[in-house]
Formats: sequence, C-alpha cells, structure tokens
Amino acid sequence: MSLLAVRDLSKRFGGVKALAGVTFTVEPGQVLGIIGPNGAGKTTLLNCISGLTRPDAGDIRWDDRSISGMPAYRIARLGIGRTFQIVRPFPSMTVRENTAMGGLFGRPDGRLQPAAALKAADEVIDLVGLGEKRHHAVLRLTVPDRKRLEVARALAMHPRLLLLDEVMAGLNQVEVEQALTMVRRVQEGGVTIVLIEHVMSVIVGVCTHALVLNFGRTLIEGPPAEVLNDPRVIEAYLGERYARRQQPPPAPPSKGDGNAQA
Repeated sequence: MSLLAVRDLSKRFGGVKALAGVTFTVEPGQVLGIIGPNGAGKTTLLNCISGLTRPDAGDIRWDDRSISGMPAYRIARLGIGRTFQIVRPFPSMTVRENTAMGGLFGRPDGRLQPAAALKAADEVIDLVGLGEKRHHAVLRLTVPDRKRLEVARALAMHPRLLLLDEVMAGLNQVEVEQALTMVRRVQEGGVTIVLIEHVMSVIVGVCTHALVLNFGRTLIEGPPAEVLNDPRVIEAYLGERYARRQQPPPAPPSKGDGNAQA
C-alpha cells in the first residue's frame, strides 16, 4: 500500500488553474523529486498535501485515509512535515529553541514537554549538521544554515513523510553537496521524502523517482535519468542547452580516420 496517494487533484485561483488532475503515489522510503517551470503548480501541490490549501477536486490519501481538506495542524500530527521556500525562524530564539518548536506542537505521538522537545531537537540538529551552532542566535546563521534549520524544525515533528520546498535554492555547489548529504541521512533514517528542486544534480543524485509538472498537469514521471532525457521535459523546462551539456564530447578522430579523409 502506498504511503501517500494523490488522485486527480485540481486547484484553481481565479482564472488560473494551478493544478489540473494531478495523480501520483509515494511509496515508503522513496525520494520523489518534483520539477517543472515556475508556475507549474509545484508549491501549490505541497500546500494541498500539507493542508495549507484546500483542493477544489480530487483526493489525497495518507495510509489509505483521505486527508483532502483536513486542517494543516491535523495533517502535521499524522506524520507529514514540511519546509518552505522562504524560511521564517523565530528571530529571538536560538537554533536549538527554534528546532524544539516542532517537538512541542507538531508530533504525531503528542506534544513533548519542553525538556524532551529540547532533547529531540539536539538529535535532529546533529543530523542536519548544525550541532556546533545549536546555541547560536538565528540571526547569526548564513542562508544555507537557515535552510538546514528549516529542515531540523520539520524533523523535530518526527514525520514519516517530509516535504522539502527548494531547500537548495541559492546554494553554491559545495553547499548543494552538503545539503545532498543531509537529505541522504534523513532518508536513511527512515523518512520518506518529496522534494521540489530546480537543481538537476539533486534530482539525479538523491531521487529514486521524478515527477514533472507543466501548467498544472503531469507531463511525465519515472526514473530521474529517463525523465530528464525525455524530449518533452527538455522542451518545456530544461532547454536545449541542458541537453547539449549532457551529451558526451565527440571522440577525437583516430589516425586511421585522418588517413581515410585524406
């Protein structure tokens, strides 16, 4: 049985159809990458799954139970955590205190007492690589570290499914590699992941499955390598420059070839 099943999901904002009959499933232990051009409906999809947005039609099933339209706090307590594109930590708190908020208010097994929430925070802070900065004020953190904090706070909720919304946007190559290591650690810890990304090395490097949205509809889904080489994806999203970069360089002519041409 699938952990998450989305069936014919649709959402309209005025005259704009953000989602139009999107269907897919997420299996336990999977890392699903969602890609597509800006405005394709990717964040709207995560908002519907996490309860921030009520879909107009379709169904979302969690452990074969419909959660479509359920309030966000109830969905969080079922075991679905998420991050946001724009990080908004509590500026007056430390890294440790910010992380503990997930344990205080969002865990499926009930709220933790403050001391227990801080202890749980310590575990996930180490997991995301912020252990040495646990007592730092949030305002001292770099952008990459604030993204790590966003993941830590979601993990403190003890989710079975983690929704990541562009946690690697704006990072340089070294920072992306560090973030990839963090995502792998989270997945190896037993958490199923759905992530939105524009960094294709992330999709290839960590995802077991990929889903492409375009104008609110599913364009294609399947193994990342196959999806990223599909002509429809190249035309709608990646572009010919990306396709050319993926092609192996031409082999230099052999000595025999040169003689033949002469």
